Amino acid sequence: MDINWKNEGAEAVERLRGMIRFDTVNPPGNERALVEWLAAELRAEGLAPEVIVSEGERANLAVRLKGDGSERPLLLMSHLDVVPVEQDRWSCPPFAAEVQDGFVYGRGAIDSKLTGAVQLQVLLLCHRLGLGLKRDLVLVAAADEERGGVYGMEWLARERPELFDAEFGLNEGGGFALVVDGVPLYTVQVGEKGGADVDLVANGQPGHSSVPHDDNAVFHLAQVLARMAGGKMPHQPPASVRAFFAAAAAAMPRVEVAADLRALLDPAAHATALARLPVNEPTRRMFDAMVRNTCAPTILQAGLKRNVIPSAAVAQLSGRPLPDVDAETFVGQVQALAGEGVDCQLETFRPGVEFDHRSPLFAAVAAAVKRFDPVGVAVPYMQTGGTDARFLTDRDIAVYGFVPMRHEEGLDFFELCHGHDERVSVDNILCGVQAIFDIACRLNGVGDYG
Repeated sequence: MDINWKNEGAEAVERLRGMIRFDTVNPPGNERALVEWLAAELRAEGLAPEVIVSEGERANLAVRLKGDGSERPLLLMSHLDVVPVEQDRWSCPPFAAEVQDGFVYGRGAIDSKLTGAVQLQVLLLCHRLGLGLKRDLVLVAAADEERGGVYGMEWLARERPELFDAEFGLNEGGGFALVVDGVPLYTVQVGEKGGADVDLVANGQPGHSSVPHDDNAVFHLAQVLARMAGGKMPHQPPASVRAFFAAAAAAMPRVEVAADLRALLDPAAHATALARLPVNEPTRRMFDAMVRNTCAPTILQAGLKRNVIPSAAVAQLSGRPLPDVDAETFVGQVQALAGEGVDCQLETFRPGVEFDHRSPLFAAVAAAVKRFDPVGVAVPYMQTGGTDARFLTDRDIAVYGFVPMRHEEGLDFFELCHGHDERVSVDNILCGVQAIFDIACRLNGVGDYG
């Protein structure tokens, strides 16, 4: 099988750049123009894509590459909307898709137009090669992931359930390499936290600002938030996190590092072991967030006018509950962390989810990692955020987040994702195409392709 990987990578790079140039900031999203553009490219290849409009300009893309049906399909899923940008904080325009120093810059370069561009390239490659597939390849690029999936995956799962009649799914959210003691650990997202919107409400005595007093709602809220800054919710790692640290420990060359990774599962030893680990600070913070529920204040509201002392002050919290944690437990932990002086009000709650990592899909991912990075190790992983995979937990399907990204010194996945100067290297785009193609071949019984 003759594959010109340089050309495949270059095509994926140009498609990603084209996708970034469509401004799909959500809200409002407006994914339809991008979906129509991608659909036209697929039709030019002889495929039959669907443009599935949920409402107005909110659109989703679906296309199926038929196999012989002897095995259930493989789902390739991503999303096309992106989060807002602070344009003046970028070194280049966020929707120009410029290439600088071997990196494609732009909003969506990682989250998650990269996923869609890589998956599309793999599907086209399988089509052009005429591979004898056992499984259909079903690609779904959805709208509205960044705002809850109402016009995207949630809607599709309800209105077009046949698209998700698959055995395995590959999604965004994992694949980036964490380097621990020199070993690249490629994260295979098999679980994810849920989401909870919680308001902390502090009350006080209103009045005129010219006559200050201590019973000020803003003071009360500030004291609570200061107290929360030094606190943490209880240590309670779920199954996917236990599997992650066990697999990471098994991959370590030094016994003392392996011991510290295992110790992260012990609430009494966690803090000391975490401080000793040879990892960067973003990784250290992520490891801590993986073993407990978290909440972070993101929006503060108080007052109607500068010269009026308000009667109430509100802190909006973004909460991230672990799998198997219910709403009552989560709210109780937030209230305990906040202490007295505020009312804790739950606005929305969705639980975290986990998929079994002991599957042929995980084995295929692990083998692909070894093929393209012999020193790398695939490890099951729980994402501290959430993805569209949560809409498929009631189906007989295992969905993993995986688009491989080799570690690049000085760059951190979570600082780039949703951050300023979001970017991905040209080398990592090709790495993604090669690895996902390899996984698709392994799951379809395609022999060595060279």
